[in-house]
Amino acid sequence: MNYILKNGYFPFTDEIKDIYIKDGLVEKIGDDLESTTLDVKVVDLKNRIIINGFVDGHMHLDKALIGEKVMNKSGTLFEAIEIMSRYKSNMTKEDVKARSRKILDLAYKNGTRFLRTHIDVDHKIQLKSIEALLELREEYKEVLDIQIVAFPQDGINQNSKSQFYLEEALKMGVDLVGGIPAIEEDPIKHMNIIFDLAMKYDVDIDMHIDETDDPKSLIIKDLGEMTIANGYIGRVTAGHCCSLAANEREDILPIINLIKRAKINIISLPSTNLYLQGRGDKKNIRRGITPVKYLIEEGIPVIIASDNIRDPFNPFGNANLLEEVLIAAHGCHMGGEEDLNKLFDMVSIISGESLGFGYEIKEGKKANFIVLDAVTKVDSIIRQANIFGYFAENIFRTN
Repeated sequence: MNYILKNGYFPFTDEIKDIYIKDGLVEKIGDDLESTTLDVKVVDLKNRIIINGFVDGHMHLDKALIGEKVMNKSGTLFEAIEIMSRYKSNMTKEDVKARSRKILDLAYKNGTRFLRTHIDVDHKIQLKSIEALLELREEYKEVLDIQIVAFPQDGINQNSKSQFYLEEALKMGVDLVGGIPAIEEDPIKHMNIIFDLAMKYDVDIDMHIDETDDPKSLIIKDLGEMTIANGYIGRVTAGHCCSLAANEREDILPIINLIKRAKINIISLPSTNLYLQGRGDKKNIRRGITPVKYLIEEGIPVIIASDNIRDPFNPFGNANLLEEVLIAAHGCHMGGEEDLNKLFDMVSIISGESLGFGYEIKEGKKANFIVLDAVTKVDSIIRQANIFGYFAENIFRTN
């Protein structure tokens, strides 16, 4: 069965258009499209939103669902890292694939079509998780565009084996190299190693930066300077950046301007950081989320993503970006119409374009877009709208 979808709302161009789907591909996008054959079903979308799908720009698929097996009793970041270090000693490739597949299916059901995941490489897990995700990237390529970040969770400065495996992952074809400089006594050395590898294999960088409440921890400044010095402007992403929120706005404006000059993408992870940060505060407990409003006011692309899903770092999560946006709206004090519109864009067009995904519904491409049961971005967030997806068997169904 082929389809003509009438009166779909394209929110990023503010247009009402029809889409003709033939043999699972977008045959034509236009106005007042009509069927000339009997095998076309016409569906009136009544101005419902059509987008390419949601973009989850930061996830840890190799850790997902481990929280259902091993409980983090303190709820702290430190215990989470300890749990993962122990768990990884016995983690198998099959275990990684089984848990990851559950989350990929759930993310797809909830409208995600593009996803970037950080995957641990070290002397314990070696390359087993990387192998698992490379196979899953191929398995899901018809429905999900997956980027893989090789991620040295336990550091590399004093661990030559972890550095070896990190480089081996790049040779195997991962998309990006990650980093977590705060784990090291010498974070600058860590970042230099990451930049050297990135330039050697010509890949972009995506680092975990300043996941702390300490106002003095501002490695983001060093990252900005290093990005410019190495000619990597526009090729670096920084996740978390919580310590920016622990400082006065006027004190961090020079750093924000540096981020802008380096064209660093900032990824905010509201669910995980609301859960982990501020635990040491005895009063006026901080939310710990990077100052999203300050950043976007300065023209810096900010992305909202899932991060951890039911693992030792965060017991919550449903691989649902509309849910993540709702959490962000609360945690970032962004409940106005303009704010909610911006948050919607942070899990769709901004993240799609900033992270290098081909984010555009084009004629001749797979009809892998989604339709939201809402006529405005705001409505889709507030009501947590149902999602309709086009599947290979030519069936529309809801979540």
